[in-house]
Amino acid sequence: MPCEDKWKSDLEFIRAFNEKAEQQRIPLSGSIDLTHRCNLRCVHCYLSGNAERRRTNHQEMSAGRIVSLLDEITEAGCLYLLITGGEPLLREDFPEIYRHARTCGLVTSIFTNGTLLTDSLVELFEDMPPQLIEISLYGATSSTYENITGVPGSYEKCLTAVTKLVERNIPVALKTILMTANRHEFFAIEGIAKTFGLKFRFDAAIFPRINGDKSPLRLRVPASEAIEKEFMDAERARRWVEYFQRSQGKLPTDKLYNCGAGLTGFHIDPYGYLQPCLMTNYIQHDLSTGSFQSGWYGIISSMRDKKTATITGCSTCESSHLCGFCPAFFQWENGAEDIYSEYLCSMGSCRLQLINDSVV
Repeated sequence: MPCEDKWKSDLEFIRAFNEKAEQQRIPLSGSIDLTHRCNLRCVHCYLSGNAERRRTNHQEMSAGRIVSLLDEITEAGCLYLLITGGEPLLREDFPEIYRHARTCGLVTSIFTNGTLLTDSLVELFEDMPPQLIEISLYGATSSTYENITGVPGSYEKCLTAVTKLVERNIPVALKTILMTANRHEFFAIEGIAKTFGLKFRFDAAIFPRINGDKSPLRLRVPASEAIEKEFMDAERARRWVEYFQRSQGKLPTDKLYNCGAGLTGFHIDPYGYLQPCLMTNYIQHDLSTGSFQSGWYGIISSMRDKKTATITGCSTCESSHLCGFCPAFFQWENGAEDIYSEYLCSMGSCRLQLINDSVV
């Protein structure tokens, strides 16, 4: 009797796989900050210009401790790992940590500014390729880039890193934060990515700093400007239209968190605290007091029971699937999960308008 193919497509299989993972709360995807330190002093950084440590009485986890945690998350079902910071390449033991992540079979990506990339690291990535290395490019000229990073010579080091990775066929992509300090070079930044033949993405949702300082918000461009730039790229616009069409008809929910945080996703900070995601740092489990599994099925799961409370109107808003609705973002910006961000709301409204204009 011939075998019958149960799945019509890879996409169908992936969706069924993800649904089963959600039902069983398997932590498929995680991120880990190796450090909050950075060699740059970016004006918009949520960790502040001095790379302020969130826990002054705690030391960064040792490589041995991180390796042990990588074993734990792999055993729990993690498949995808993002290594980030701060600047993760600042750690001298980065190669040891990265090698172990790949040896565990984790599909590993890295967020970096690229300026600390060495030839030995390039060789490591050649030997054990990452899924992707994303490098932040904040300007198309050294003056703009270094006005943002605050470090002379960092622009050239960044582009040198990109060139080396491209020449060795190591998966790399570029991204930027759209802000008032680089808005005039946005298309030129995108053009650099195209010159290298690399994927490019950007974000305009700048956060307050973790110490409560809201000064980075002054760097935000108007939501309408950000979304206009977003939709000027035909592929980005098409993806938003398709996403909006798929989201139509979904029943409203009273759950506060509708993302994967604490459901299939998690984050670990440099000091060994487990969180549902990078931004939900007010829900934490100290991994020095128990295993990853105990934290995952304990306090981290509590966020899934939170309800929309006073922002129930968002669940019925026509642009609620387009604004990047995020209670953790609301907490950072307004001090409460249930006070929505007017900036994100404006982004959703602008996207809806452009989508309606495109399908008329």
